[in-house]
Amino acid sequence: MELVSLQTTHPDRRTFLQKIASLVLHVVLLAALTYEFRAVPQVRRHVVARVMTPYAPGHTAVVQPPKPRIIQPKEEPKLAMKQPEPPPPSGGDPSGEDDVSLAMANFYPAPKPDLSALPHGTRGDIVVDIVIDEEGKVVETEVDQGLGHGVDEAVLAVLQTWTFWPATKDGKPVASKQQLLFHFERA
Repeated sequence: MELVSLQTTHPDRRTFLQKIASLVLHVVLLAALTYEFRAVPQVRRHVVARVMTPYAPGHTAVVQPPKPRIIQPKEEPKLAMKQPEPPPPSGGDPSGEDDVSLAMANFYPAPKPDLSALPHGTRGDIVVDIVIDEEGKVVETEVDQGLGHGVDEAVLAVLQTWTFWPATKDGKPVASKQQLLFHFERA
């Protein structure tokens, strides 16, 4: 007679638990790889909540920024309106019909001072106030802004040779005052 052994094939309890643990570990690892954590600011200060958002390759999650809360003022602000200043009074006929013309230069050679006394790279303006008499001649000069080093004096000497058609008021020649500006640069 032949002996037949009847062995029941019961799964080993230890291998079964290992398979379950491996399955759970793989599910957790897969979940961790497919979800990314993002910080979402909360209303309270210094509190940050973590929110899981699904990961889809090539796409980014859309996070809506919080809408700002607009607080309406309780009363309308009052704007102060500045009234325009009236024009300065004209010093003549109140109807503004004074016939006034400015003095116009008719002989005005350009001043060409020697700039060699100035340091290299110097640039600046000479501003001169002049008084023109009723005959159109320069009778007074005053330097408001100058460069010095003899340049101002050279400009004033040339201005003494200038002549003008005099300014007129109501068709009559009158004395006038003008301001002239000359710009010089030394390379």
